[in-house]
Amino acid sequence: MKKDIKVYAEVAILVGVAVVFDVIFGFLSKGIFPWGGSISPAMFPIFLIAYRRGIKTGLFAGFIFAIIQLMITGMISSSVVAIIPEEGIIGPLWIKLILVYLLDYIIPFTLLGLAGIFKNGLTKLKPLILGMVLASFIRYLSHGISGVLIWASYTEWFNETYGASVSPFIYSFVVYNLPYMAASLVLCILLGYIMFKRDLLTINLEQN
Repeated sequence: MKKDIKVYAEVAILVGVAVVFDVIFGFLSKGIFPWGGSISPAMFPIFLIAYRRGIKTGLFAGFIFAIIQLMITGMISSSVVAIIPEEGIIGPLWIKLILVYLLDYIIPFTLLGLAGIFKNGLTKLKPLILGMVLASFIRYLSHGISGVLIWASYTEWFNETYGASVSPFIYSFVVYNLPYMAASLVLCILLGYIMFKRDLLTINLEQN
């Protein structure tokens, strides 16, 4: 019971750190990514939970982070319907709304917990990095698919503004989501590397 309380407390603290990172770096990135997303190490605390407490706890922490993201961005409100494009390959508005919640929030942030699939991520550098790369890539795919299925009309804005002629696929996967996801992954790896070298990843972690 005492161990469970400690785990829940750790989850609460690290999810809180992730939220703080997201808010701060989101403010610093404001205007760079007008449709959402930011260059931020906010994923790292979720990765850390997954390495320290396992995949299930990591997925749980990621899910909580996703719900908080929905609340912070104001996506849990009736006004959300107004910003969802009517155009697109997906038909009914209610399906688009469900997909926005799933592909932009629930799936990508929850599955950050999959970083814990690589064992010994706390004591070996290779699995530490591989776990972060895998989970970040899954998040990237989810956002990219959402961009193609739901937000494809934003490609027209980009093409008109910059005189380009890219497809929704290229805009979503390469132009928009790739830069901030790649940069965020690099920040997480750097933070993980520093903590690894200073033996901070296992601090206050009881040995089984």
